[in-house]
Amino acid sequence: MNRYALGLVVLATVLSGCTVHPPGEREERDAAIEAGKAFTHRDAPPLSANPTADELVRYALLSNADLEQRYWEWRSAIEQIPQDGTQPTNLVLFAGVPVTNGSTAFDRTTVTAANDPMADILWPDKPTTAARRALDAARAAGARFVKARYELRGKVLGAYYDYALTAELIRLEQRNAELLRTTSSVTEARNRAGTAGQQDVLKASNELDLSRNDIANMQAQLPAQLAALNALLSRPPDAPIPVPREFPSTRPVTQSDSELLALAARRNPELAALAHEIEGRKEGIRLAKLQYYPDFSLSAGTDLGGVTQNLMGMVTVPLLRYQAINAAIAQAQANLRASESMRRQAGNDLNARVVMDLTTLRDADRQLGLFDHTILPRARRVVEIARSAYESGRASLLDLLDSQRSLIAIERLVANLRVTREKRLSELESVVALTLDEAQDRQAEALPKSAP
Repeated sequence: MNRYALGLVVLATVLSGCTVHPPGEREERDAAIEAGKAFTHRDAPPLSANPTADELVRYALLSNADLEQRYWEWRSAIEQIPQDGTQPTNLVLFAGVPVTNGSTAFDRTTVTAANDPMADILWPDKPTTAARRALDAARAAGARFVKARYELRGKVLGAYYDYALTAELIRLEQRNAELLRTTSSVTEARNRAGTAGQQDVLKASNELDLSRNDIANMQAQLPAQLAALNALLSRPPDAPIPVPREFPSTRPVTQSDSELLALAARRNPELAALAHEIEGRKEGIRLAKLQYYPDFSLSAGTDLGGVTQNLMGMVTVPLLRYQAINAAIAQAQANLRASESMRRQAGNDLNARVVMDLTTLRDADRQLGLFDHTILPRARRVVEIARSAYESGRASLLDLLDSQRSLIAIERLVANLRVTREKRLSELESVVALTLDEAQDRQAEALPKSAP
C-alpha cells in the first residue's frame, strides 16, 4: 500500500472517529465529580446523640436518595456530551480476494477502508453544535441539582421545626395540665366547703381531661413526624432522634427586601437552569439549520501489490428533505420561544414567591417583637401580681391559675409563630440558593477594606 492510499485510510479513520469536546465540558465534569464525592464514597458521618438542625441537614445532603438521583441525572447529562459530539459512523475494513479457475493471487487481494455505509460522516459543525447543546442541558441538570440541595435543606429544617414545635407544645400543655389539675383540686375543695357548685367541679374535670387528651394527641404525632424526618435522611422510620430539649433560636435577617429580591433573581437555580435550556434551544436551531448541509462518505482501497488504488466518495444532499428541515427549524424556534416564555413566567412567579415569603417573615418579626417586648412581659407581670395578691389574700387561687394559663396560651402562640417564621426563612434561602448567613458574609467580603 503506497503512502497516498495510506493517507486516505487515515483520513477516513479520523473523520469517522473524532469527538468534539466543547469549552466548559471539563469544568462541568470536574464540578460534578467534586459534588458527587459524598455519593461515591458514602462517607456520611454518624449523627450525634442529640443532633442539631444543622447536623441533620449535613447528614441529609450526604445520604438523601432523591438528591442522589438528581446528581446521577446530572452525570448522565454530562456523558451525553461526547456522545452527541462524536461522528455516528464507524470505520469499516474489508478485503477482497479474486478467484480465477479455482486459484487465487495474493498480490491482487484488495483492502478497503471506509466509513459505515449505514451512517454518513456528518458535516463537522453538526456534532460540534450538538455537543454544545448537550453541554447546556448538562448545565441545566447541574443547576437543578443545586436547587434540589437547597430544597432538601428546607424540607429537613421544616420537618425538624415541626418535630420541635410538637415537643414544645407538649411541654406547654403539660404545664397547663398541671395548672388544671390544681384548679380541679381547688374546685373540689371549694365544693365540699359549699363555696362552689357541682357544675364548677364538672367543668374543671372536663378541662383537665381535654388537656390530657391534647397531650396524648400530640405525643401520638411524634412518631409520624420522626418517620418523616428520617425519610429525608434515608434512615429507618423508627431510627431514634431525641425530641429537642429547647426550641430552636430565631435567626436574624439583615438583608433588605430589595437585596433579597436581587439575590433571588441572580442566584435562583431554576432560573439558571431555564437560562441554560434557552441556550440549548438556540443551539438546537443552529443544528436544525445545519441539516441543509450535505453529509458524505469516503472509502480508500488498494491491492496488496500496490499497483491499483481506489478512492471513492459520496455526498448525501438533503434535496428531498427540505420541507422536513424547514419544519424542524420552525419547531426549534417554537421550542425556544416556549422556553423564553417559561423563564419570564418563572421570574414573575419567583418574585411573587419572594414577596410573599418576605411579607410573612416581616409580619412574623413584627408580631414576635410585640410579643417579646410587650405582651409576654406584661403577661408575666400579671402572673406576678396575681401571685402577690393571692399570697396576701386579696385574690383567689383560681385567679392566679387563670393568669398562668393565659401566659401559657400566649407562649403557645409565640411558638407557632416562630416555626412559621423559620419555615418561611428556609424557603427563602432555597429560592436564593444561599443561606442568609452566607449572603451576609459575602456582603462583608465585598465591602472596601478600611485603611489601617
